[in-house]
Amino acid sequence: MNVTLGTRRDARAVATVGGHESRRFALPAWARPLVTLLGLLLLWQAVVLTGRIPQEYLPGVPAIAAAFVAQLGAREFWAGEALTMSRAIGGLLLATLSGVGFALLGARHRVVQRALAPLSQIMLSLPPAALVPLSIFALGLGAALYTFIIWFACVWTIYASAVSALEASEPVQRHAARSFGYGAWECLWRVRLPAAWPEIFTGIRIAAAGSLMAAVAAEMLAGTDGLGFMLYDTAFSLRIPEMFALLAVMGLNGVALNGVVVRLRRRVAGWHDELAKMAGA
Repeated sequence: MNVTLGTRRDARAVATVGGHESRRFALPAWARPLVTLLGLLLLWQAVVLTGRIPQEYLPGVPAIAAAFVAQLGAREFWAGEALTMSRAIGGLLLATLSGVGFALLGARHRVVQRALAPLSQIMLSLPPAALVPLSIFALGLGAALYTFIIWFACVWTIYASAVSALEASEPVQRHAARSFGYGAWECLWRVRLPAAWPEIFTGIRIAAAGSLMAAVAAEMLAGTDGLGFMLYDTAFSLRIPEMFALLAVMGLNGVALNGVVVRLRRRVAGWHDELAKMAGA
């Protein structure tokens, strides 16, 4: 039995068995998520068809798809979509700036890092939605409330990943920078931070999902607009297909926001991936 292997970039595995060539079909990368989604929809519909759950509470895929299309034609939906996404992105950007900034300050001044270490551990364990009632009294019902809740949901994850990444920078890089005359801040900004970006973006990707969840939770608890309020309204008025359609929209929003973060990572830290490929080759 002779087995001929192609390169890692070859999408097809070619095997020679008994003088005959057989090719194993491999899906392109862009099609794999679609196959997974199709399988999930088929499984959902199969559960509905069993009749064990009334369709009033678990509608079939066609009913949800019809509600989804109807939502796309409603002005209220697009207004809520714009509000929720702008709130999530705004809070995420603010959390990224402050989280990375806190980590840089802590990397330069150890007293700051030691002071923030127990605080960050406590804050990471607090659910952002639990802060909504108290935040209403302090910030009112408005943009400041949403920004604070979303910022709180994201900043500590980004801070923790940034601290870990900055601490993991190679000592050889630091010594080389000092030998070239870099000061402490210049070494931090030009050597340690660029090396830390790949891991920092891992924290940003996790925080991006949290920003959407925090935005929806705040809108459900204290809002009068946005996708969270629409979800609350459809659920408690028993418009179940519309509720599931909104949940699908929120899932797609997460995919879209994650894609944006991944593209930004390639622009900022794409060099790291190229070096990893060279090392693997």
